[in-house]
Amino acid sequence: MIGAGPRGLSILERIAAHAASAPEKSLDVHLVDPFPPGPGHVWRTDQSRLFLMNTPSFFPTVVPSKATVDTSGGAYVAPIPEIQGLTFEAWRRSVAEDSSFPYIGLSDEDLAEVRELTRTGFPSRKLYGTYLADVFARLRAGLPKNLRLSCYSQEAVRVAPAETESATPYLVELGDGVLLAAHSVVLALGHTDARLREDQRDLMEFAESRGLHYWPPAVPADVRWEGLPGGTNVLVRGMGLNFHDVLAQLTEGRGGVFEPDPENPERLIYRACGREPKVWVGSRRGTPYRAKALLDSYYPRSTENRYFTRAYVDRTQKLAREEGRRVDFEVDYWPLIRRDAQWNYYRTLVRVNPGSISGDPREFLDRVDEILSDVEHGSWWNRMDRLVSERIPRNLVFTPERLTCPFEGQSFTSHEEYAAALVHFLDRDVSASIEGEDSPLKMAIGSLNQARAVVKYAVRDHGISDESWVRGLEREFGSLVDGLASGPPALRIQQMAALARAGVLRFLGPDPVFRADEEEGCFIASSPWVRDEPVHSDWLIEALAPANDVRVSTSPLIGRLFEDGLARPYQMHFADAAAPVPTKGLEVTKPPYRLVSASGEAADGIYVLGLQLSSVQWGTAIAAEADAALEFGSGTVADSNDIVADILG
Repeated sequence: MIGAGPRGLSILERIAAHAASAPEKSLDVHLVDPFPPGPGHVWRTDQSRLFLMNTPSFFPTVVPSKATVDTSGGAYVAPIPEIQGLTFEAWRRSVAEDSSFPYIGLSDEDLAEVRELTRTGFPSRKLYGTYLADVFARLRAGLPKNLRLSCYSQEAVRVAPAETESATPYLVELGDGVLLAAHSVVLALGHTDARLREDQRDLMEFAESRGLHYWPPAVPADVRWEGLPGGTNVLVRGMGLNFHDVLAQLTEGRGGVFEPDPENPERLIYRACGREPKVWVGSRRGTPYRAKALLDSYYPRSTENRYFTRAYVDRTQKLAREEGRRVDFEVDYWPLIRRDAQWNYYRTLVRVNPGSISGDPREFLDRVDEILSDVEHGSWWNRMDRLVSERIPRNLVFTPERLTCPFEGQSFTSHEEYAAALVHFLDRDVSASIEGEDSPLKMAIGSLNQARAVVKYAVRDHGISDESWVRGLEREFGSLVDGLASGPPALRIQQMAALARAGVLRFLGPDPVFRADEEEGCFIASSPWVRDEPVHSDWLIEALAPANDVRVSTSPLIGRLFEDGLARPYQMHFADAAAPVPTKGLEVTKPPYRLVSASGEAADGIYVLGLQLSSVQWGTAIAAEADAALEFGSGTVADSNDIVADILG
């Protein structure tokens, strides 16, 4: 097993479960990772507590729970007793409520966080890493007698066939030269470093030639944030999830304090420590991801997705096979997802704000239902547009595409004017999150988030055409839903607004241009939509993680797999392309996912799990969901189970 993070832990858990049920088999397992088993790289326990998860306590798990069902490949086997039912939330409750619950590695600060955390709160990544470390320790202590586990704090640099005929057909080479013989190899590599894009390399070279500072994409816990000087302009590119980690380190991480605003309970006030830099941030949209709604469940309880369902997906794919065609996301799925979002938005609006609707609200909702349900007589979208424009104020009309680019087409006379507009946007987003189930906007987003889970089920293993994957799934649906449903806890948006009011955080505007200025000898950034002077700085920070793309990965293992001909990127076929186009993920077989070589042959005994499966799965970074069906919300656990069942026969 190469990779000992959460996915590697899921593989080990499944191996232990299957081994316990088959005592006649003798297993020798080698676990290889330079980072500690369980937390791995991203979740390691020596990182700042200011780095938060983006899912609430009740969501994640690496252990199958009672609600899971059998998978399509290989029989499901219950976990060993030592970790039975140990989701993160079950672990958190046990630590907080039961002083006799044995746990490892928790400091006083960890215990304080556990006891303050609620099931709907957002844990630190450090605490989740401690959970993963504890699961590994319990798993190791409870391993069945027929399983021997060896751990290597090394990087695996090569997997190669044995040069001579052997009962163990593969050799795994470690960074120190040690060779491990194996019948089977599981690649659970997680995040790897990546080569810079050409424009990023240009910025890096410019910085080196002028004594400036360019910080490329990185895992936030790997960066020495104390190296950034206070009191100076710092340019930051990107307002996604990593940006909140940057802000946390440059403010709270230096001694600044957020306090409740006594005049407005939805706002915070920031008390500066005096060592903060002035952060100038820009992104294509010009806004951060929307905050998650405050809910007691991952999906809203009041939403009702009636059109895009698993049953519909199954019928559509069956029909497509019978007709000898591939499913098209834009034609077969996307219209139904949009209809569900419209339905959930307007039914919530009728429930919480009936006075905003001209005429009888119930009659209006009946008309909405009639239009969305009748797709035989012209465009439902045009009919919906006419109805809502007649019955609802313009500012309450739901248009999904406007949500991710709220300032599209608008220009501003100064940075101050844009900041005022954006802070107002942040405040309204926080208010909507606090309203939770009573926010029409957040319920529409919740509908899209529910659809995302069905989409993952629908598109896996080439369930849609290659062109549709790129055009409809990634460019349309993916870019929309990521900005709306993959956002941070509302606390992060409250903090952004407070930092802007305090003057610590400034905004460049949409579609910013970051460039190296040879004459000035510094970095310069500006937005075409904000008519103000460009911002100059000696510092430019990329607020994003390295690309999850095997084509540009700097992993020596992935590089050698390509050089040795054991692997190749999956190639998509487009009607208007002269040749197949390599993609970000490895080419693999159908489940259990075995590596496909450069010659097109499946490698018996080399399996792939996790992020490098982006060629056959969408949304690979999302953790397994507690109490979800294995093949639906807990795909990583299902894939792990199928791999182990195949290995053990």
